[in-house]
Amino acid sequence: MRVPNLSRLAPPVPADGFAGTGITDATVSRLFPLINVAVVVWAWLTVSPLGFSGTGLYGVILMVLGTLGMSMRLLDPALLPRPIGFLATLAAGVVAGLLFAFDPTSAVTAFAPIIAGTAGFRFATVPAIVVAATTSATAFIATSIRVDGTAYWPLLVGLAVLIGMTRRDRSEAMRLAREKVEQTDRAIASESRAQVLAERARVAREIHDVLAHSLSGVNMQLNLADALLEDGRADEGRQAVKTAQGMVADGLVEARRAVYALREESRDLVTAIRALVTGGRETVSTDGEPWEPAPEVAAHLARIVGEALTNARRHAAGAPITVALEFTSAALRVTVVNGRGTHAERFTGGSGMGLVGMRERAAEIGGTLTAGPGTVADPGAGWTVAIEVPR
Repeated sequence: MRVPNLSRLAPPVPADGFAGTGITDATVSRLFPLINVAVVVWAWLTVSPLGFSGTGLYGVILMVLGTLGMSMRLLDPALLPRPIGFLATLAAGVVAGLLFAFDPTSAVTAFAPIIAGTAGFRFATVPAIVVAATTSATAFIATSIRVDGTAYWPLLVGLAVLIGMTRRDRSEAMRLAREKVEQTDRAIASESRAQVLAERARVAREIHDVLAHSLSGVNMQLNLADALLEDGRADEGRQAVKTAQGMVADGLVEARRAVYALREESRDLVTAIRALVTGGRETVSTDGEPWEPAPEVAAHLARIVGEALTNARRHAAGAPITVALEFTSAALRVTVVNGRGTHAERFTGGSGMGLVGMRERAAEIGGTLTAGPGTVADPGAGWTVAIEVPR
């Protein structure tokens, strides 16, 4: 049985970490480091003034620290303990806020919202907001000091944290979705394996019901024929061979019935059981208003009755056999009763698995099976097999 792989139907789940996470386009994900480098290089080319003294040296120091902060975004978050990663991102936010005020006309202003977005993706809500608020506050204060006035628009740079938080939630949702799909795949695989094992057990029961009895009886008769021929009792030996031939013929009939039962299980139960009753002293009776059980229930009941009939014919040859079906509003009861044999049994052994198989079938359809000598009305009767299944 082929198990469907549902994970192929699920959306791709990004890997852990910031670089490329949440971007479904793999090409863009691979280009993320190059984009990061391009922003840093552009900032170096546009920021002013830079030099080795005074304001220029201050700008160089901020750019070096800002470059380190931007480069840190390319690292796997698992490489740093979360507290250290938070403090490093917080420091990068402060540097980005100072750079924002250093040259508001250059590309370096992109550092602040990028760092805020990084915090929103990597950290929980509260730490992310702390980083974003610190970045915005630093940019606001530094800009107000530098331009010698109040400028409120730098406070907006921290809003990029919302983008990061949205990407984080989306990535987490996709990760959970993939785990759910994988769990579903495992559950389907487990259920399919259970179905395969159940089908194997079912086929094993069919093989036993049909072949085990026949082959065992044939083997005994042939061994008997061999012993009789060695003892010079040719007539009796030939009779044993004929008996074995009869058993083979009976086995072929049962095998055909089993194959039909495996392929076609749509026949109604009463018809299927009547087809099993072939002997002159075998009868079928019904009581109550017949109703049709589920196909799998009917199939198992038919096989149980077939097994019971086979046992009765071989262990009590010549005895009358009655199959009674009792339909009620709550349950269906099927009883197979045979009398005592009228002549010597031709089959005295077996695998011992027939009753086990019948009980397994009964349990599989939620029924109860009893088997033993006698009946309630006639304790001296030969053997009774009764199964009851709820409606």
